[in-house]
Amino acid sequence: MNVRVATFNLENLFNRYAFLDGPWGGKGYENFLMAVGVASVASRKGDLVAESTTTIQRNNTALAIESIDADIIAVQEIENIYALRNFNSDYLSNMYETVFSIDGNDPRAIDVGIMIKRSADIRITGFRTHIDDPVNPKKPVIRDSRAGFGYFTENAVFSRDCLEIDLAVGKAEITLLVNHFKAQDRNKSSIERRKAQADRVSELVDDLRKIKRKPIVLGDLNIDTKQKSYDKSLDALTAGPLLDGMADSKDLWTHFYDSENTVSRLDYILTDPALDVVKTGIFREGLSTKCKQYTGKRFATIGPNHTEASDHCPSFVEIKL
Repeated sequence: MNVRVATFNLENLFNRYAFLDGPWGGKGYENFLMAVGVASVASRKGDLVAESTTTIQRNNTALAIESIDADIIAVQEIENIYALRNFNSDYLSNMYETVFSIDGNDPRAIDVGIMIKRSADIRITGFRTHIDDPVNPKKPVIRDSRAGFGYFTENAVFSRDCLEIDLAVGKAEITLLVNHFKAQDRNKSSIERRKAQADRVSELVDDLRKIKRKPIVLGDLNIDTKQKSYDKSLDALTAGPLLDGMADSKDLWTHFYDSENTVSRLDYILTDPALDVVKTGIFREGLSTKCKQYTGKRFATIGPNHTEASDHCPSFVEIKL
């Protein structure tokens, strides 16, 4: 059997809460806080995209997912499992039967997760979270909520999580390691943290291979190993035993950076050498019209602002098992 495995950063998929639709009446507080749909955040300032525009945008996100038609899709930048469930229900008509996520370490509460297609012969047989993996093993991971900042985590390796999921795919078994590494900025500490994350994932890969599991590392690893300023932070993964099925392709970019009008590859799917990758792809039809580097067709309702499927492109590999 063939199985298609994808990764897609959904770009700030948050819950729409009931309190946006009316004032609290002094009772039914839990209903007031209920997640009743999805919302899109326009920037790191936390400003919301208008609900009518969000509907257009998330329809395009769904179209991108439907177009790649993955059996398993790893996602990043979701607020929590409720946001992913509501998106799957409202925009994908419950195309995915299994929706799974665990709250991670991000101060903006953006998490990673997976969805498994309803028609697929795939089930979760085990999972492990690494939100408590410490940078310094002699000290605990400390968390608290800080005014004006959000959810604060200290001494954790992972900015979000490395969500490790064992899957039975027909009669075969694979293990996904879903990641969203530390973003690039001008701070040396960010490079060091991203490197520590790659190093730790590499250790997990080695542990899995020792017990004859077949790991797949996938997600937004947040740097392009081909860029001129590459800082070697992913070397533990890219120089290890896993294979990059897209490595021989000339056109690998998966992300459009609006502020600088640049494209780069941030998203990866690295597979165990025992897995037979028979097809790969990057789907760009959901990109903003601002992205002039892409000259192909787009979805009809995409314009320059907040209607794109995401600032990332979904990528996939197809594996023969």
